[in-house]
Amino acid sequence: MLLIEQVYIKLSECDLVETAEDFSRDWCGKSRSWYAERRHNKRDFSVTAAINCIEAINLKRALLSMRGRRFSGLLEVEIRELGQLQEDIQTYLAEQHRITEVALSKTPRSQLLEK
Repeated sequence: MLLIEQVYIKLSECDLVETAEDFSRDWCGKSRSWYAERRHNKRDFSVTAAINCIEAINLKRALLSMRGRRFSGLLEVEIRELGQLQEDIQTYLAEQHRITEVALSKTPRSQLLEK
């Protein structure tokens, strides 16, 4: 199974994504049909989509951490799962594309609160 499929399934299981279209657009920064095309052609993440996904994961982890006291046990599991997905994508980038470091953009705290 491709990493892209594993990431989508895990996000879906954690109720962090509802549809493949949402995953394409909101998590990978691509068009709505992007994930379906990748899966149909048995292609994994592109470099830009992988980096976009890491960015989205990082942002979601920050949001969940800020809300951590609300449902502590449930959110800890999601935060841990997102951390594992981020590591998996970084490993993929290193092994498949020789990209060993990704500079994530810094999200101002005010933007975190808006989402």
